[in-house]
Amino acid sequence: MSDTDDNEFSYANDAELVGQFLSWTEGALTELRELTDGMAEVESKSSPTVERVYDLAHNIKGMGASFDYSLMTEAGASLCNYIKKLEDGATASRRVIDAHVRVFEVVIQNKIRGDGGPSGQALIDRLAAMIAEERG
Repeated sequence: MSDTDDNEFSYANDAELVGQFLSWTEGALTELRELTDGMAEVESKSSPTVERVYDLAHNIKGMGASFDYSLMTEAGASLCNYIKKLEDGATASRRVIDAHVRVFEVVIQNKIRGDGGPSGQALIDRLAAMIAEERG
């Protein structure tokens, strides 16, 4: 039995495509880091910066599982959901966005495939706790 759902196609065994995914993702993470480092402590949901963060996270989320980087998909889904669920006119927290970017960076730097096991789940749980703290 494979680690992917029957409806989910995986490129995880194609070394060339995995390499391209990692290269693209590293570039996206460089941009995410620059965006995050340039943010104010809170930034409008509708700001170009937050919109670009959402777009990059959405792409990472969409591709991660296809290359056996499901922890990237989970962290990307968390960040996308955080931004999407902000009320119109609400602000996004740099702290929350930065935590997600750090998870992405750790996963790629360490080439953590799959869900990361208990450590990966602990990261996802911490992201959820940070979001809950922000929402009060």
